[in-house]
Amino acid sequence: MTATALNDIIGRRVIHIDQFIGRRLKRNIYSRQGSLLLSQNCILDHHHINLLHQHGIDLWKEDPQYVTEILTKEAVLEVQAIFEKIRYQSEQLSNQDIQEAIIPKIQQLCINNLSNVILELSKKDNYTYRHCIGVSLISYLIGKWLGLKDEELQNLAIAGLLHDLGKIKISDSILNKTSSLSADEYAEMKLHTHFGYEMIRNISEMTEQQALVALQHHEREDGSGYPFRIAGVKITLYSKIVAVADVFHTMISERTYKKPIPLYQVFEEIYNRGYKLFDSMVVHCFIMNMMIRMVGDHVILTDGQVARIVMLHSDDLINPLVEANGNFYDLRNSEHKILDFVYNQ
Repeated sequence: MTATALNDIIGRRVIHIDQFIGRRLKRNIYSRQGSLLLSQNCILDHHHINLLHQHGIDLWKEDPQYVTEILTKEAVLEVQAIFEKIRYQSEQLSNQDIQEAIIPKIQQLCINNLSNVILELSKKDNYTYRHCIGVSLISYLIGKWLGLKDEELQNLAIAGLLHDLGKIKISDSILNKTSSLSADEYAEMKLHTHFGYEMIRNISEMTEQQALVALQHHEREDGSGYPFRIAGVKITLYSKIVAVADVFHTMISERTYKKPIPLYQVFEEIYNRGYKLFDSMVVHCFIMNMMIRMVGDHVILTDGQVARIVMLHSDDLINPLVEANGNFYDLRNSEHKILDFVYNQ
């Protein structure tokens, strides 16, 4: 092993390498004789693991990084397992059990490239569980941006994860219907808020605030929501946050009967209409922090040019200053507008 490789491993903890199948290596891995075994950016599979076993090489927890697609797939399977345990009452789960299964994956997704995470979570495969993860993730981020403490963030993320739990008691014919619901079908669909509230209250260690998210996430600031048409301060903070995350993920998602709305158009819609329907502090926090993370990214303008976001305006977060081919455009007062972001995967 080279001196550099030896210095790399000082002070780090060995973890059983089988846990890292599907992860991408952040550094080169050398044999004890100093020859290269695996290159940086290699995605580990069973063959690689066997090779490392043969050479007696251990990995440290810092060596591999999560790959968004694989991490999302793992999270989908975890959520599916949790819902099935609750549906069939095959195992008594607690808030702590669910946190231990999901929170580490949510935290890992949060530190990945946000545009790629959003793209991955918007796919139509396993939509129900992707939606739960997406709402949990976005709720966690909004809570973090608002300054919530760690325990609050974890409880908020689990509330977001379970916000639609009551839908397991709604008939599949309604859940999977591709045309408009009849009045009776819509009335049945709305019952998922009540069902979810009661089910979450029966899970050990869940708080009343978490249960209320299931009941209130379709309520709106102007009183136009359901099930009770409550407004303003009568809606809890967790519910206000999850309501924005729920609508955002629904809009960006692909379904068998619906194409996703381009991400920028979703931001525009929530920014322009959201202050009436949602808590203004939550909307502003969400849009501002999402757009901040897009500074430096590229967008497609209405005239077909590809531009780079240079700076946000505090008075108009979704019409930033952009640069295209050496020309700068202030989109607040320009004929040029953004169509969508250019994604890098």
